[in-house]
Amino acid sequence: MKIGGNGMDVILNYLVEKWPAFVIVIITACVVWRFARWYNRLEKVEEKVDDLPCENHEDLYPRFVNTEEKVNTLPCSKHDDIFQDIREQLVEIRTILTIKSPKVANTFSQKESLRELNKAGIELFSDIQGEEFLNQNKDIFIKGIDNKNPKTALDVEESALEVLFTLTDNDMFIRIKNWVCNCSTRKIIVDGVEKKYDITMSDVCFVLSLPLRNMYLDLHPELREMVDVK
Repeated sequence: MKIGGNGMDVILNYLVEKWPAFVIVIITACVVWRFARWYNRLEKVEEKVDDLPCENHEDLYPRFVNTEEKVNTLPCSKHDDIFQDIREQLVEIRTILTIKSPKVANTFSQKESLRELNKAGIELFSDIQGEEFLNQNKDIFIKGIDNKNPKTALDVEESALEVLFTLTDNDMFIRIKNWVCNCSTRKIIVDGVEKKYDITMSDVCFVLSLPLRNMYLDLHPELREMVDVK
């Protein structure tokens, strides 16, 4: 089909008038396609984490945290829903990596019937005024765990950590973030060996998550009772 000069002018004028809309459509389509592929890869990460040997968690975790931080700084208000979905997936994966990371778990806790803070964890909890922080924000934390509808004490433990990670951008964490920023390198004994250790927000959230788990279980003794069931 051949288009005459006037017809082409009409088409060109239409495109010029409507070009912002076309650009937005094209950009949106590209972003959705690109992040859909990334989203699928992120979902596969969670499946692969369970199969990784423990020493590989140590290499994967810092790389993942860097990725999460970059996503959180992406400026694109037109795609808030897409980024929110991605952030939620990142929080879930970060929770899994933290729980399965022997570095964090063995540094600040010990395994009993449920994992509990060890000496280093108790000291960090005290330094960040963790009890006061949890009591001040108890309602929002408990509600967040409720929304995840945990069925077991282990579900509560994982949900508590996930809720804390989700809320780290909330103003309630400003004081603790400032504390972490100014915290000097510590000497912590891990597996009987003294090591230098730099505290991160992931460490803080993990240390907070176990007392928060206990607070929730105190409100739901039926879940705590399941821990002793053989």
